[in-house]
Amino acid sequence: MTTEKAPTRKKPVVRKSTVVSETSTAPRPRKAVAKKAMEKKASDDIKSTTQVRSGSPKIILLMLLSALISSGVTYAVTNNSSSAPTASSTTLTEVISGKVALTEAELIAAVKELGADVYWAGPVKGAKYTLAVPADGQAYVRYLPEGQGIDDTKPNYVVIATYTTTDAFTATQAAGNTSNGVSFISPAGAAVYYSKDTPTNVYVAYPNLNYQIEVFNPIAATALEIASTTGALRLVG
Repeated sequence: MTTEKAPTRKKPVVRKSTVVSETSTAPRPRKAVAKKAMEKKASDDIKSTTQVRSGSPKIILLMLLSALISSGVTYAVTNNSSSAPTASSTTLTEVISGKVALTEAELIAAVKELGADVYWAGPVKGAKYTLAVPADGQAYVRYLPEGQGIDDTKPNYVVIATYTTTDAFTATQAAGNTSNGVSFISPAGAAVYYSKDTPTNVYVAYPNLNYQIEVFNPIAATALEIASTTGALRLVG
């Protein structure tokens, strides 16, 4: 889940990867992809990416489940060095620390109590989830296959992140003009962006919504498929 380089010639700056190293103990605040529209047309790589076909959300969920099951390590957004408490015995502050394994119903209840828009890729049978809100305008939903892996700090579990970002659509689309950047418009009309350096992290933004959604999947093709498929990403609730 690359370090942010200073922009040159006012090019859009790519948000740091959400992949946290094994020794990391907490999520790092992230800046939105900078808003700077470019007149230059998308590259041949971008054109080829627009050929990604829209698939069934059910197929996406099956792919997501497969990735969860096959992952030998997990994605860490918090320091989970101690045993996780149960959701029924915790406060909202503890729940949104990312250290509590939640059922689908508990995740929905926590997001409702939080009062914020949080995106995910829908429920997966047998999975549990964590919700981390390290700062205003940032939320991370992490998938735990069969409810296992909350204490594992290696970066290989699926995470859907939501960032409050002004004019997110324009910023995400323009980021494709950065070095090694690829952006295109999905069949649903969303701007989709990823860097060839970190293809496991794909960013999505919809017109007229001030949210940028990041999809992390240890399998780059699956991350792109989830990000570009109509209906795969949705609000928790």
